[in-house]
Amino acid sequence: MKLLKSLGAAVMIGSMATSPSSADESASGLYVPGSFGFDAGKTPDPGFYGSTAIFSYDGRIHLFIDGGETALDVHKQALVPSFAALYVPDADVLGGRVGFSAISSYSYIGLDARAVGTTNTAASVEGWGWGDTVLRAQIGWTREIWSNTFYLTEWIPTGHYDTGFSPNTGKNHYGTNLAWGTTYIDKSTKVEFDSALSMTFNAPNPATRYKNGDELHWDWALGILLDSGLKLGVAGFAFRQLTGDSGSGASLGPFEGRVYGIGPHIVATVPNEDHPIIFSLRCYQEFDAVNRFEGHSITLATTVKF
Repeated sequence: MKLLKSLGAAVMIGSMATSPSSADESASGLYVPGSFGFDAGKTPDPGFYGSTAIFSYDGRIHLFIDGGETALDVHKQALVPSFAALYVPDADVLGGRVGFSAISSYSYIGLDARAVGTTNTAASVEGWGWGDTVLRAQIGWTREIWSNTFYLTEWIPTGHYDTGFSPNTGKNHYGTNLAWGTTYIDKSTKVEFDSALSMTFNAPNPATRYKNGDELHWDWALGILLDSGLKLGVAGFAFRQLTGDSGSGASLGPFEGRVYGIGPHIVATVPNEDHPIIFSLRCYQEFDAVNRFEGHSITLATTVKF
């Protein structure tokens, strides 16, 4: 039981770089809404953790701009395998534990549009490519029923990117996210509540001179831990863009966005001596989207402590 709880925080690192659904240029940003679920406030026990995740997304938007081109009535499909590593040293830092992780992905993106650019003709593109590199540092504390962790995440533009209407798997700009995650577990009922509040700050895209605005994210989860070690519940997120897009490439104006999502969240463990395998499943249905894709996603992540 203790091991399941400690590994749960590592499960979500496999999905950080998977979602194509945010706001801003391409109607998708660097941060993945809904990245944090169960154990959002926990830094796991010392050790090395490896994670993989497979993300599937299907969504639509009426109008967006990407690579300097505008497009109408766009249908987006994505299949994104991602790979992550987390190291938690056996050391006390300010009374807590620190962790360092790195994440990358190799993605398929398919786009169908009714009209693209000034030609007003339909277009379909698809392709595979590497995603951006995600680096993260964290420090967390656990005191009885409360756990809190602070995260600093950096995106490095190593992913595939072309101008024009293209199936880009990278964003071609740097970004920083600051997050605070908290986890509360009632010992008598085994009910758990998790919350993660974060802000994303974006650098300009040098290829299009487009700068995404600052973004506010709130991810949450509510569930119960069963005696079998299975954790069942529901997770959701709220995304709001706080400042408008800017730069000479922002031809649609501020293009501020918002979206919400909710769906089931399940975490299960398979015993494997000292190296149990942890599975995490999250499904989100998005709603009330403005200036961003609205659709549904499924993420299956697997984590092993080595």
